[in-house]
Amino acid sequence: MNCLEFRRRIGAEPRSRAPELLAHRDSCKDGCAAFWQRAQRFDDDLEAALVIPLPEGLVDRILLAQATGERRRQVGMRRAWLAMAASVVIAFAGVGMLWRQNDLNSLPALAVAHMPGEIEALSLTQPMTDAQVEAGFMGRATRLKGPMPNGVTYVHDCTVGPYPAVHLVTRMNDEPVVALYMPGKMDTKPGTFERDGWEGRQMPLRGGTLVVLAQRGASRGAMDAVERGWRAAIEGPAAQTIGRI
Repeated sequence: MNCLEFRRRIGAEPRSRAPELLAHRDSCKDGCAAFWQRAQRFDDDLEAALVIPLPEGLVDRILLAQATGERRRQVGMRRAWLAMAASVVIAFAGVGMLWRQNDLNSLPALAVAHMPGEIEALSLTQPMTDAQVEAGFMGRATRLKGPMPNGVTYVHDCTVGPYPAVHLVTRMNDEPVVALYMPGKMDTKPGTFERDGWEGRQMPLRGGTLVVLAQRGASRGAMDAVERGWRAAIEGPAAQTIGRI
């Protein structure tokens, strides 16, 4: 098992204790043990965020109220208050869980969550041929309409959350910049984001959505160049000219 396979498996199954995963973790000298630890902490944080503790002493107060016959009226009022308080707590908890669920299913979250299994691709430096890159797009039934950027070192047909995607790495001034193109995803609003050590931007194109990612601290110029290059390659130079008029 190599590092890329290990990190893909841990990204999908952080709690897995498969012997081959543990063996690679314990023997790898390229940071896989630290990656495993980060995955465990993230999973722990996710579980903790979904736990909604009951108010302290809630059970005791209810039992005491039921056992005190002479305070039935107070018990009734207390039950009504507790029901109202519980409704408020549940409502706020529900809103919080809904927001968190929506956030975890957002395109920035899905794109960043996809990266741990592909992190080794950032270290590749050997340029790929135009034919290899075009084959990656053909795998997603997409044809490039313009010249592709120079310095493409990685292309792979992936799935980002539920979306089929073409995963690319382009080196600009020796900085690796990731491009994820999801053909057919048309409901994206343009914007930028920072998340879990990554800087990114998402933009709708005529045939899908492009997400550009770089590790925090990367130059904005490199990200701009990758965005322009892949936008022109996917939409074609004519579309870029029309968009500026």
